[in-house]
Amino acid sequence: MSAQMIAMDVLVESVGDGSSGSGAPKYQQLVEAFSECVISGRFKPGQRVPTETTLAEQLPVSVGTVQKALARLVANGLVVRHRRTGTFIADRLSQVNEVFVYRYKDPDTGKLKMPFVRTLAVNVDDSTGPWQSALDVDQCVRVDRLVWFDQQPPAFSSVYFKYEHGEMYLDENIEDLNGSSLHRMLIERFNLPTLRMEHAIGCRTLDATACRHLMLPEGTMGMVWDIKDFSIQDVPLLFQRYQLPPGHLPVEITETYGVQ
Repeated sequence: MSAQMIAMDVLVESVGDGSSGSGAPKYQQLVEAFSECVISGRFKPGQRVPTETTLAEQLPVSVGTVQKALARLVANGLVVRHRRTGTFIADRLSQVNEVFVYRYKDPDTGKLKMPFVRTLAVNVDDSTGPWQSALDVDQCVRVDRLVWFDQQPPAFSSVYFKYEHGEMYLDENIEDLNGSSLHRMLIERFNLPTLRMEHAIGCRTLDATACRHLMLPEGTMGMVWDIKDFSIQDVPLLFQRYQLPPGHLPVEITETYGVQ
């Protein structure tokens, strides 16, 4: 049975409503309209995308514009292209890596080791910090966790969400969040994968909450690692802060996120 085709009338309407701004290049307008259809759920994983020629005829734009837009959509993880079978809306949930940026490479085997995760608290947070400017909000939902590798001292992690994305965690049983991927939950609930990250790392004083949970004297110096996550159309998704105690194992940082 062949895959269901996306609703072209929905795409035509989305392109024609001008929401992306008349000053944007045509391929970018098409990318933004297509992205909105996927994020809103009007296009479903596994649905087939018409051929480049068909898209160009119905929108209408040039085939070159369609090709450029599809290339960007592939790079953003929204569609997948198969030479023999065609182009399809990506099933991001099945493709996603568990986005644990806190990872350690075993020096003996060379394999990456994933962390253990224990959730400590979930709270509404209106404190001042880089998370506010990163997410362009005054109030966040913050999830505090301990993360560690087998038989190694833990690090302290705080993940900051926009309230509309983090509100769901306020009602979750903390025990149910242990070991979970918060990124995967964002995909399941909001169709929002992490596609890019920015890192800032420095040696600083660990905050009082981190010191308490890490059982360190207040004022201990350690490594503070801030991470900004971006999603489709480079929209800020969340802010992460890891606080690593002195003598912590080296952490492996890669540039592959979200969708493969």
